[in-house]
Amino acid sequence: MLGLASPASAGTTALICPSYPQLIDGSGGHKGARISCTGGTSFFLAIRCETLDASKYRYWHYGNWAASGGTSTVWCDLNAKIIAAEPRTS
Repeated sequence: MLGLASPASAGTTALICPSYPQLIDGSGGHKGARISCTGGTSFFLAIRCETLDASKYRYWHYGNWAASGGTSTVWCDLNAKIIAAEPRTS
């Protein structure tokens, strides 16, 4: 999993996030992640999911937008796992 701090532009504060998002388990076996970041502008968490079947299909899911100090949460579909995660500002 990948943590990300976006570069600061002139007059803006860099987004500061933990190195790794918190992995969470949901109902029915859903896998998800959440992260809280400070500084910068609003952000969201993006996760790369991979199905557990033989196809190993990969796709991205995107969490809610959150302001500095807030939390973004996102879930993979049922029968999939998280293979990468990164907070994004756009």
